[in-house]
Amino acid sequence: MKQLVCVVAMAVLLLTLLAGPTSAAGIKSYTPVLTTGSLADFEGFAEGTLISTQYAGVTFGQSDGGTPMIDNYSWLYGYGCSSGSAVLTGSTSGGGWAPTIEGIVLDFGSPVSQAQAFLSDTSPLGDYVISAYGAGDTLLESVTVLSSEALPPGYSGGFFPPPGTTPLPGIYVGFQRPTADIMWMQIGPSTAEGDSFAIDDVRFGSGAVIPAPGAILLGTIGAGLVGWLRRRRTL
Repeated sequence: MKQLVCVVAMAVLLLTLLAGPTSAAGIKSYTPVLTTGSLADFEGFAEGTLISTQYAGVTFGQSDGGTPMIDNYSWLYGYGCSSGSAVLTGSTSGGGWAPTIEGIVLDFGSPVSQAQAFLSDTSPLGDYVISAYGAGDTLLESVTVLSSEALPPGYSGGFFPPPGTTPLPGIYVGFQRPTADIMWMQIGPSTAEGDSFAIDDVRFGSGAVIPAPGAILLGTIGAGLVGWLRRRRTL
């Protein structure tokens, strides 16, 4: 009996040490983390096209109430694309006094568990906050991209990066959660007034839940305890 108590105590201790936060995993990477799910790549639209409901499963908007637009000349305001030649930027349509500086909002038709976008600003003046919201506009989590992190190490494309520039002139941001509870997501704006940015290649959906390290450990320990008890009973 004492042996069993010791084993259980060790299991609880290890679980406490390794579990950590298990409810979410923010994305901040120079290479794409999500490679499956619905994709909005913003290609094939005329310059200046306002983008709202053109992609199934998501409605695009701005934090100021405006509607973001297509930019096929992504270097115009100092940002780049992750594929093709088009990006999504802010616009003055019903919104702010200048394009690109308002937060871009992604409103999902049904809750998703994961969402990712490529954020680009080749001359970052401030930091960018990316936030995920659930039911009742509850803030689920946020990720902050510092101005020093906006461009990857070794980037040399300058302020006007042509399509195909590598390393890519930006960073992938977003969220992976264990349940489909993301109702909408906001990217930006920058903490610096008038700091322009763009997004590209938005991916979203509900992927398989990856067990947290603590859950995996608990399952392993549980299986071991069951086996140990069975062996004791047969002795």
